[in-house]
Amino acid sequence: MEELQEIEMYLSRMGHTKQTIKSYLYVIRIFLKTNPNAIQYKYKDVLDYMTEKVQQYNNSDTKNVILGALKKYYDYLVDIGVRNDHPCRRLHLSSRKNKDIIHQDLFTTEELEKLMDRIERYEMLKLKNQVLISLLIYQGLTAGEIVEMKVQHVDFDSGVLYVKDSRMLARRHLDFHPKQYRLLDKYVHVARKELLQTETKTLIVGKLGTPITVDDVNYIISTSKPLFPDRNLNPKTIRQSVIANWLNEKHIPMEQVQLMAGHRWISTTARYRFTPIDEQRELINKFHPLQ
Repeated sequence: MEELQEIEMYLSRMGHTKQTIKSYLYVIRIFLKTNPNAIQYKYKDVLDYMTEKVQQYNNSDTKNVILGALKKYYDYLVDIGVRNDHPCRRLHLSSRKNKDIIHQDLFTTEELEKLMDRIERYEMLKLKNQVLISLLIYQGLTAGEIVEMKVQHVDFDSGVLYVKDSRMLARRHLDFHPKQYRLLDKYVHVARKELLQTETKTLIVGKLGTPITVDDVNYIISTSKPLFPDRNLNPKTIRQSVIANWLNEKHIPMEQVQLMAGHRWISTTARYRFTPIDEQRELINKFHPLQ
């Protein structure tokens, strides 16, 4: 179908991964086959369709993939000028705690590592920012945890980072990523000393030589948003992506990921596990076979 090929090209331009595009196209193909007037649908029509899907599928991943695909279909129609309104942009699936992880919005390990390729005017600031970003993309730390880290929390002899506990997260010891050894060593022993303007044990200091704040972390990440213009890039989605990648890309056991993420409950970690695309298709096809 020529339209599906055009939609595929549109999704590719929007920066979605091949897996996500494949999954979205599968859903859109079924949607168009079973809803020939979909191009004219209003909010209520899409809501009725999603209500049916919510009743059919227990898995939140599958339901979110379906809704995500429908939104992209209507994004496409708006983009090419066929429609000037979007019938379901504000439609969201509710959950008991409204804490479902929208997996198709997360970033792969390869995408996250692009954040390290920064262009900075000053070498010392570049090194500092790379260390900060590495703590986000390799250890999955929160902005608050990075702000609280001290120099003594970096154990070069053991290659381990110590992360304090907080109200929400447990304390933990996390291994250096191989790419962090040289980076941390040069930052702690050279760059940080040059940047430092006040007496502090805080690990990451800003360009004024004082301890960074959560707002500073958010700002630094915001400068990389042009890499992913249609995605929600911030420290929270980076952490969610890292945890999801530990489970789904690297296939680290869930109990180990729970410890690495600092989750107090295994059920929190379980929310990051994807339903494999083939399994999603099987569930969708069970109710709406193409033949």
